[in-house]
Amino acid sequence: MKKIIIFAVAGIVLVGGGVGGAMFFLKSPEVPEGEEMVEEEMMPEEKDAIYEDIHPAFTVNFNDDSKKKFMQVYMVAKFYKMEDRDKFKMHMPVVRNYLLMLMSGKNSDELSSVESKEMLRKDALKTAQSVMQDIYGENLVEDIYFTKLVMQ
Repeated sequence: MKKIIIFAVAGIVLVGGGVGGAMFFLKSPEVPEGEEMVEEEMMPEEKDAIYEDIHPAFTVNFNDDSKKKFMQVYMVAKFYKMEDRDKFKMHMPVVRNYLLMLMSGKNSDELSSVESKEMLRKDALKTAQSVMQDIYGENLVEDIYFTKLVMQ
């Protein structure tokens, strides 16, 4: 019986110490009266990204060596501000036009390597940024990603 009491007291002490330690280390910093706690501004890299599908998918025909080939590309644009995404969506037809012109100027041989596809992705980003720069005077698009690319 004496052993049970000793183990019970030791258990209570350990649990109490754990709870007290957790409260000590997890408490919020104290702010003096009359002052407000100022939250640090997050850098764009630390913010949550907003992704917008550029849909429908782009389908481009190639006329290579008397063979009909095509490419289909699904793209997503990345933003950090909802307002930037909304502005982009408002002018989606203009952006799509320039992206379609960019891709239709390529042939399947130019896009056969991973490096050339990455170059096309970067060119698509520059194109979208250029359209937004012309309209709003600033680059609103942070990045563009290919989520699916099929060439036949």
